[in-house]
Amino acid sequence: MHQFRSFLSQVNLAYVSMDLDLRVLYVNDYFLQYTGYKREEVVGQNYYELFVTERERPGRIQEIRKALQTQSLRSYYEWDLITKSKSVKILRWNIMFEMDAEGTVIGITAVGKDMTDKRIAMEALKDNKIRLQDLFDNAHDLIQNISTDNKFIFVNRAWKEKLGYNDFDIENLTLNDIVHPYYKAKLIYQLRNLYKGEDVNKIETVFLTKSGKPIHLIGSINCSWQDGKPIATRAILHDITDRIKAERLQKVYYSIANLAISSKDLPSLYSAIHRELSKIIETHNFYIALFDEEKNAINFVYYVDQLSNIPAAPRPFSLGMTEYVIKTGKPLYASKADFMKLVEEGKIEVNGIVPEVMLSSPLSIGERIIGVIAVRDYKNPEAYVKTDIEILHFISNQVALAIERKRNEEQITIQNARLKAIFESGNHLMWSISRNFQLTSYNQNFFNDVYSWSGKTATVGMKLSTLTGAFISEETFGLIKSAYELAFAGEPQQFEIELDKGNGVSQWREVLLNPIYLEDGSFEDVSAIALDITEKKISQLALAVNEEKFRQIFESFQDLYYKTSLDGEFQLISPSVQEVLGYSQSEAMRLNASNLYVHGEDREQLLAMLFKQTSVRNFETTLRTKNHHEIEVLINSRLIFNENREAIAIEGVCRDITELKDTQRELIRAKELAETSLQVKNQFLANMSHELRTPMNGIIGMIDLLHHTVANEEQLDYIDTLRKSSDALLEILNDILDLSKIQAGKLQLNLTGIDLFYSLEKIHSLFANRATQKDLSFTYDISEDTPRYIITDETRLLQVLSNLTSNAIKFTNEGSVHVQVSRLGGEGDKHLLEFRVKDSGIGISEEDIQLLFTNFTQLDNSSSKSFGGTGLGLAISKQLSELLGGSIGVESEAGQGSTFWFTIVCQEAENITQINEQLISSKELEEVGHFEPSPYLLLVDDNQINQKVALKLLERMGCQADVASNGYEAIDLASQNRYDLIFMDIQMPEMDGVTATHELKKLLGTNCPPIVAMTAYSMKDDAEKFMNEGLDDYISKPVKISDLYDRISRWYGHNVESGAQTAEPVSAAAPEQNGLQLDMNVVDQLRSIGGDEFALQLYVDFEEETAELLEEARKEVAAQHYTGILSTLHQIKGTASTLGLDSVSTIAKELEHDILKGKLTLVSNTFSDLESSFTNFRTNYRNKILSN
Repeated sequence: MHQFRSFLSQVNLAYVSMDLDLRVLYVNDYFLQYTGYKREEVVGQNYYELFVTERERPGRIQEIRKALQTQSLRSYYEWDLITKSKSVKILRWNIMFEMDAEGTVIGITAVGKDMTDKRIAMEALKDNKIRLQDLFDNAHDLIQNISTDNKFIFVNRAWKEKLGYNDFDIENLTLNDIVHPYYKAKLIYQLRNLYKGEDVNKIETVFLTKSGKPIHLIGSINCSWQDGKPIATRAILHDITDRIKAERLQKVYYSIANLAISSKDLPSLYSAIHRELSKIIETHNFYIALFDEEKNAINFVYYVDQLSNIPAAPRPFSLGMTEYVIKTGKPLYASKADFMKLVEEGKIEVNGIVPEVMLSSPLSIGERIIGVIAVRDYKNPEAYVKTDIEILHFISNQVALAIERKRNEEQITIQNARLKAIFESGNHLMWSISRNFQLTSYNQNFFNDVYSWSGKTATVGMKLSTLTGAFISEETFGLIKSAYELAFAGEPQQFEIELDKGNGVSQWREVLLNPIYLEDGSFEDVSAIALDITEKKISQLALAVNEEKFRQIFESFQDLYYKTSLDGEFQLISPSVQEVLGYSQSEAMRLNASNLYVHGEDREQLLAMLFKQTSVRNFETTLRTKNHHEIEVLINSRLIFNENREAIAIEGVCRDITELKDTQRELIRAKELAETSLQVKNQFLANMSHELRTPMNGIIGMIDLLHHTVANEEQLDYIDTLRKSSDALLEILNDILDLSKIQAGKLQLNLTGIDLFYSLEKIHSLFANRATQKDLSFTYDISEDTPRYIITDETRLLQVLSNLTSNAIKFTNEGSVHVQVSRLGGEGDKHLLEFRVKDSGIGISEEDIQLLFTNFTQLDNSSSKSFGGTGLGLAISKQLSELLGGSIGVESEAGQGSTFWFTIVCQEAENITQINEQLISSKELEEVGHFEPSPYLLLVDDNQINQKVALKLLERMGCQADVASNGYEAIDLASQNRYDLIFMDIQMPEMDGVTATHELKKLLGTNCPPIVAMTAYSMKDDAEKFMNEGLDDYISKPVKISDLYDRISRWYGHNVESGAQTAEPVSAAAPEQNGLQLDMNVVDQLRSIGGDEFALQLYVDFEEETAELLEEARKEVAAQHYTGILSTLHQIKGTASTLGLDSVSTIAKELEHDILKGKLTLVSNTFSDLESSFTNFRTNYRNKILSN
């Protein structure tokens, strides 16, 4: 520290050290001499109270306290100091903190330099500045005064305007701030020399404007001195920016012209152009875009952008700024506002970020524009001035020429490379010969070929005779020489020569000679190209032989070959035309193909197919022969194309198939006859089986009744024999009916979800009694992995299983019969199930097994056979198992019992709840009881079929019932008889059910029995409406026996109590085969009531009744008397609903609704739908009912 203080004293710098309370701890001798104080007068005193004026003291203390608190100091402080003699001195202080060993600030140290004289000089200069301001402001040159510390003392108006700085900027700037970095070192060096007293006559430098733009300046500078010291400089500077630009522009212009020669390729050229252009204007964002006229596209071949490192992709010619410059053909200076104006006018579209300013110039070669060169700036709108666009446009012409020249050079290079590649590639031999028959050039193929034939090495200048003499005869050489002479006369030559090695090996060459023309039209050399055509020559010779063979085959061709133009004119036709059509070849060649077609549209169709598919096979048509006979032909034809894939002709082969077609028609007629016979047979079998089964049902029924009327043992035995015989006969008829359906293909599967366990239980229940009668063990078993709920046709499954079980019990006299069900496997959601029926019966021999599963076949055909049957059961089972997706078979030995098995393919059912509900519903018929004593009921319904069904149901439950067809009859009967319950239809002719109910309640009062609505209305709202009208309960159609039993049980023996019941919606029948919607649950219920014939008869009655009703209704509809068919519609709707014909019922209900609501425009179409639905019913209901 002592050495540092001594050093400061030697260089005339004041030094003072203070503690944190700003008391002076130390001052050097120079400080004491400078202030006039003695050391003891200063040390220990508060510095600011001793050396700072009262006016400035508070501010100074606050500033130094803040610096101590933040430990942050300025680079220097320029403060006044009061000496002991009260004079004011000015010092520039550099202040630093003093710290202890731990780094804690314990005081401050200040070193100051006297600036008093400089301040006085500066003030003087400022005075001069004011006086000279007016003079200097009128000067065009830039005038400036700066102090030796490079602060500006004065600048004139031209200086400010040129550089763009204001007075506030100038006060805070130094010379270092405005000098271009590249020129700063040189200018500082010149100023130092000036301060040393050296002459600096001229300076040349570059200042930066406020916007950062360089200004080139040249001028004179001198220095102001005071007391032998420099205090300021004055410079008068002239703006030479335009001159510098012009010089640089000229250099860049010539440099770009040379770039086309010096650049190795186009990318190098683009980069060099960018580099050269950056010497005269700002090019941080620069691109060159070239216009492809053929593709109408813009390709950005060079693209530099500060905001994107990704090169701009080529794009179709659109509405960008680049395209706008190309369209206008003019250079463009565009500010951001100019951009947006063009966008608003719809002249351009914005692609990317809009720059603050942009310069664009077309790249033109004469009148042709090849692209655009452009620079832009995204931040500084003053980056370019409008004169810069002139510079860019001036340069752009040279850039365009350089690019075009380089592109041409590259094209020439590529072309030369291609020519060289062509010259050296392929199998061609290429060479050239001068007028004196000397070799002037050749390719490698030629060199190798000459060497292989002669062993000589080809060289430029070698004579043609030397090259060819060894393997070409004199005669051939003379031919070659003559060809060369003609070529040198300007006539191109083409010829073939044969080369012979003399050992039986020869080759053929095809040679082409052409003069090599110069620009003036003269030529000195002839080029030659030779190609090995040996294989071609051999092929030509072979072709000649083949052509002779073809001619012979062609002339003996039995089918007709032809070739015609697209218009049908014959170009070629085989001699067989005489045999096929009766025309000679010459006669046929004068015909047009269209004249031969019996049906002209056939030729049009053939042509259309040819032009669509290019070839047609097996096209059948009829042609007319010369003697006007018609023959049927089969044509295979195709289009013939030229090298441009243009259709030019048609060729084909035509075969006479008249005899073949006659034979085919005979076969079809025979087949149709056979099919008709089979159909008649099947129909006969079906009709006969049905007609026989009807009286058989009557016979069986009478036998059952007769059984309960006799007590004589002998008569009972006769009756038992009759029962067995009739059952056997009925089974035979059923088998025949099934067989006829299967053979006719009318047996359709009804796939539903079933409980397999329940189905097996059915089989067991069905045959358990029969097995017990024969003292057989009858069991069944289902494996654990077998799904319980499956989707299949239960009826057909049980039919097969019943047949096999029945046979097993029939042919087993002792032992057991066991049914086993297991899952064999499956794929996806499919399961393969196997059913095995094993017995311990008589068994079957190997030869007899071959006879099984065929129609009407029995193993025991003797007159004394022990077992009866039609022999159809297994045949039907085989076909049913195949319909179910499986197969059937048997494993057996004579005397050892048999195992019959069959498989089915099924899916696992998911609607388990619905299946269980259906099972419960199916059991309800068995659960219905028999009323004791018998209730006395009144049934009110206008439909006879509904009456029959309901009476049968009531009869089965032990009820006695009267029938009324309308409300009047109901009132009449109810007033005469005391009924326990009345079932009332709602919609009836003459008096409806609601009105009848009101009248009965009024007439009978408390003696009125409960009245239950029984109608096709099915919704809950309907039920509530009927309850509100005075009816006591509600039941929907079609009526289920369980529901009927429930209502009778509810009201029989009870007093009348009104109460609303929940309506039961009618269940919709699923769509069936042939489009018929028939609820088979309803059919099964009707069968359970009165048997198959009763159920079928109800549908027959409905068919006859509805046909008559629709015939009458059709007349009303035609006359537009729509209200006249309402009663008819109501009757059809109710009956169809009862019989489960939901489609007919729904359409009748819809039609009834439309008429009541006045929607009469819909009536005609809806009535047609009703007739169609009824026709569908008539066509399909018998087969549907009889097949289930």
